Amino acid sequence: MMFFEKLSKKEKIGLLIAFGFLAAAFLDRLIVAPIRNKIKRINREIEISEKQLSMNLRNIKQKDIIEQKYEKYVDYVKRSGSDEEEVARILGEIEVLARKSSVYLVDTKPQTPKRVDFYKQYMVEIEGEGEMRSIIKFLYELNVSPQLLRAEKVRLSIKAKKRGVIKVSMLITKVLIF
Repeated sequence: MMFFEKLSKKEKIGLLIAFGFLAAAFLDRLIVAPIRNKIKRINREIEISEKQLSMNLRNIKQKDIIEQKYEKYVDYVKRSGSDEEEVARILGEIEVLARKSSVYLVDTKPQTPKRVDFYKQYMVEIEGEGEMRSIIKFLYELNVSPQLLRAEKVRLSIKAKKRGVIKVSMLITKVLIF
């Protein structure tokens, strides 16, 4: 206290102002800044939540349209039997399409179905022979099949003995929802 009494009036005012600034800076760092940062973080979370809400509201408005489209295709992707029955159905469809396209199937190897999240992927490896036109027709028929079959991998090679005959190896897949 003696130190303070020895100071002149201007020095006392200057020292009080300096302590005031120190106190203000101290309050800012300990109280105001953390509150301000928390408010900024909460505002960012609110913005994100508002964007998610607007997207969800848009999806809800389209619910009827989505349900109509889902009902249109649900029969194609819904399982109607056991894995063996589904594989047999896929193999039958492949054989019908091959006959229709004039592709001779040499070998068909069904694979174990793969379970992925909410669906199962059925795969069949086939080997066949035919003319290029027939193979292209077969690929087209696969892609427009009502069973929604897809040729994932296709490998073509020329058969050594017969001219114009091409060997084809394919991985055909189908996805079904549980």
